Amino acid sequence: MISGIVIAAETENRSFQFGNFEVIAVQDALSAMRFELFPGMPEEEFLRLTGGGRVPSSVNVFLLKRGDGKIILVDAGNGGKRGGMLRKLEQSGVFPESVDFILLTHMHGDHIGGLLGKHGEAVFSRALVYVSMPEWEFWQNGTAGPQGKQVRKVLHAYGSRVRTFRFGEEVLPGIKALDASGHTPGHTVFETDSLLIVGDLLHAAALQIPRPEVCTIYDMNPSGAVQARRRFYEFAASSSKPVAGMHLPYPGIGRIGRSAAGYVYLPGK
Repeated sequence: MISGIVIAAETENRSFQFGNFEVIAVQDALSAMRFELFPGMPEEEFLRLTGGGRVPSSVNVFLLKRGDGKIILVDAGNGGKRGGMLRKLEQSGVFPESVDFILLTHMHGDHIGGLLGKHGEAVFSRALVYVSMPEWEFWQNGTAGPQGKQVRKVLHAYGSRVRTFRFGEEVLPGIKALDASGHTPGHTVFETDSLLIVGDLLHAAALQIPRPEVCTIYDMNPSGAVQARRRFYEFAASSSKPVAGMHLPYPGIGRIGRSAAGYVYLPGK
């Protein structure tokens, strides 16, 4: 989940090859995050790391094309007037009925909003939707508020096409689900042979790469979110696998490396 300034983005889709997958980065919306979204962070530290004002962010989704022709969408953006995903997928020749599978890192609104049309109908008419069992259980069990209501609309619209998985499983051939819970109870990182898709592991690279202990107000379990960040930063740095993040500055793909002070983010493949 992300807030602050959010506007429809007009960036062009970017295509990358990672192992057996062509990965297309799509910017659903451009955003910038204000100081108030990072509770407990000293304002002078925020200003030092960001150069003042707001910290650049983004709302990204990733489309994976397998060699067998199957099309996999990872997260679905905001939907509605805030999101440009559908229009931009069409620019890459991908229409909703073409998508075979949708993998959800978690079920906050800026990751599932694009699953629903303006009348609450399923946008993707054929796709199977995959979400972790802990995430499904949390939202299914009557969580109140607008977010819970939106999740239940998605579950209703997709009905029997919703599938659950457990951490450690290969969700689809070549894609493994890893436990990154903390941001939400079932937050998931998806791992391929050549890429980590890290969802909302972090929201503001300029702050949270050098300071993984910094949380946003959207981290539902802050201590768990910090532990997940530290664990996956070290995994990414040790394995040299690039990361694709839903809130990394577009195109949302880069590498996490070590520095004398901790970790650094290097944009690009």
